Amino acid sequence: MPKLILLFFLIFIITGVVAQERAVTPEATVVSSPGIPTAQAKSIDGLSRYINAHYRTPQEKVQALYSWLTSNVVYDVYALTNMPQYYEKQALISQTLTTKKAFCQGYAEVFNEVCAKIGVPSYLVTGFVIPKGSSKPVSHAWCAALLNGKWYLFDPTWGAGFVENGKFVSRINTRYFMAPPAKMIQTHIPFDPLWQFSTQPLTYQEFISSRTGLAKPTVAKPKPLFSYRDSLAVYAASSHKAQLVSTIRRISAHKAIPPVVLDHLNHTKKNLAINNQNETVDLYNEAVSSFNVGIDQLNQFIGYRNNRFQPAKSEQELKQMTQHCADKFSETKRLLQQIKPGDNTNLFLSLQNMKAMVEKALLQVESQRMFVDHYFKTPVKQRPALFYKQALAERN
Repeated sequence: MPKLILLFFLIFIITGVVAQERAVTPEATVVSSPGIPTAQAKSIDGLSRYINAHYRTPQEKVQALYSWLTSNVVYDVYALTNMPQYYEKQALISQTLTTKKAFCQGYAEVFNEVCAKIGVPSYLVTGFVIPKGSSKPVSHAWCAALLNGKWYLFDPTWGAGFVENGKFVSRINTRYFMAPPAKMIQTHIPFDPLWQFSTQPLTYQEFISSRTGLAKPTVAKPKPLFSYRDSLAVYAASSHKAQLVSTIRRISAHKAIPPVVLDHLNHTKKNLAINNQNETVDLYNEAVSSFNVGIDQLNQFIGYRNNRFQPAKSEQELKQMTQHCADKFSETKRLLQQIKPGDNTNLFLSLQNMKAMVEKALLQVESQRMFVDHYFKTPVKQRPALFYKQALAERN
């Protein structure tokens, strides 16, 4: 029986945020930038090793990282209107460190990756801002990190300077370093309310109204408390798929969803669909692999039988050989039963074909089991004839 050829599906999971932010002009607070050697500043590992070697506490390490980013990476104004909608994460990080230019996602990805290397729990946060002098929400990216048992927010993009008259103005400041969530929500609102780190998260409309001066004087209705600490603990322990599902659920719970959020929500749903497709492909390939192992074992048994069970094995050993084959084909059946092809016609047909092949293989295993039973019940002198009869029966 020929083996199945493993099917490999290459699916690029690309996530990104269209960032067209124009940073507000904050009060400048100059901070010293660590003199990280150029050679070490070209990679996440190099940056992390230097920071770990020269700074002691987590807060000192994060401050050195923030200071280096805001001092050495300039905002890529060209990317403001010409950047691709989607990107590959590691390629963006490499580009940021090589060119020392970035848009918000580049700053945030580098910050988040280095935090992981220096042992600081962190998350990349995506949301939107309303630039000064504008009423249009635009996507943005920043980071959250856990320091001294508390969650703080960091925006190295706005910490590096601002855009004025189409040009980037470098003006390093610490206004967006270790910003308390209650302060950061004045200018930045995450797409997912989880990253507000608040028991009373703002709605998108409340944020927009507060930023555009359109808030109406109304009596505030009490909101149900949001247990973000419990939700964060569940999120941290969840699989990537479960994280996507919970994010979609929290965003969709808003009564009014602005276009900038809807774009992100749809993109997240696409990522979930890709994740599901990848899981299905992985499951199918695992089933194919299990089937191929079973076929190998079955072929080895048949080859050994064709050699008239030489060198000799006990009845128990022969039965174990056939049982191993059966176990692999049963495992294949179990995996195939978990696959939901949906409206994928090609996958549906492949599943039907695989299931038929598994059933045929199981019948062959059962035939070999029966032969082993018959073989040991037959007098020794009559056994050689059994091999000829079995081979003849299989050919017919």
